[in-house]
Amino acid sequence: MRLFLIHILVKDLSFMLFYFVLMKYNLTNESHLTEVVGDFPGATEMTWEVMISVSLFYNIIPLVVSLILYYPIVYVVRKLVKPTNLLSLTITGFFLTLTTPILYVAFAIYKPFNNQVNLAESISWTLCFASSISLYIMLNKGTINSNKLTQI
Repeated sequence: MRLFLIHILVKDLSFMLFYFVLMKYNLTNESHLTEVVGDFPGATEMTWEVMISVSLFYNIIPLVVSLILYYPIVYVVRKLVKPTNLLSLTITGFFLTLTTPILYVAFAIYKPFNNQVNLAESISWTLCFASSISLYIMLNKGTINSNKLTQI
């Protein structure tokens, strides 16, 4: 639970940042589609400052909710799964990261059930989960008691 603010920032901002990078550099060949240009015309002209500020703006509510829910989630998961191995850290990181897409759906920031989910969104969610869980494990690996370390 050390450096939890860094983990909250990464988990809540990374989806949009990954999405903006994929769209800016047209890595999924979707930036110039008519649907994307109609909804997001300036995708290829975004600067890093704009990407970060837009991510912060759209993630104010998830950031606040994450600050409130972080310790209760860690407490509950640690009571259910004793922090003795890498799997327990992975489960905790997964549940902490899961709050972001749930909040996106709840506040209608992201609509995953519409007919067209593009490749950039799927890749962004995958990278978001991978980076958030990996960062949580790296930041908290020292909390596992090496005497009680068990194999997965």
